[in-house]
Amino acid sequence: MTTTPCWNWSARVLTAAGLALIPWIFVLARVAGAHPVAWVGLDTMEAIGLVGTGLLLARCDRRRVAVAPATAVLLTVDAWFDVLTAGPGAVLAAVLMAACLELPLAALCTAVAWNALRALPPSLP
Repeated sequence: MTTTPCWNWSARVLTAAGLALIPWIFVLARVAGAHPVAWVGLDTMEAIGLVGTGLLLARCDRRRVAVAPATAVLLTVDAWFDVLTAGPGAVLAAVLMAACLELPLAALCTAVAWNALRALPPSLP
């Protein structure tokens, strides 16, 4: 772990995506139909995970090996539920959001976790 930040493109993208979710969470709190607390909670956890993964990646912190895959799972679950619970007129928007935002971010988090896992020293016998 280093103390000098290394803001590569993936750290910037993940952090920016997490910060961009913050205004959306406030909008979602006002417009969410059924179960608004569940949706707001899920998106809040995603924002924390994305910012956390981005900051840990920027610091070359090995703890990203735990935060990144958890965030990938949250993003994938959100995409899945968004598509399954979308109303008749909102299915296309849900699919586009999943395909263009949530699933690519989940893939990036998975790649971050995989690279962090490969960089860990081998365990002792």
